[in-house]
Amino acid sequence: MRATRKALREVFRTDLPDAHFGLGIVIVASVVVGLLVEPAAGALVAGAFALLFLVTLAVMFLRNIRGMDTARRAYLFTFGWAGWV
Repeated sequence: MRATRKALREVFRTDLPDAHFGLGIVIVASVVVGLLVEPAAGALVAGAFALLFLVTLAVMFLRNIRGMDTARRAYLFTFGWAGWV
């Protein structure tokens, strides 16, 4: 069981550069959607990710994870998907 969990953690592991890249993708996508469709649509894309970050931050806080580690984990969860792009 331990070996399986360790393997899964390695597969789903992300780093800060991946999360920064994900944030950049979200910003570019928000601007493009705002220019091509409507500014409100671009704000909706950015707002959805901001809401996901805030919900993740609240969950981390409720799990008694404190300090900068809370924000780092929420940031990695919200934008770390760019490692698979």
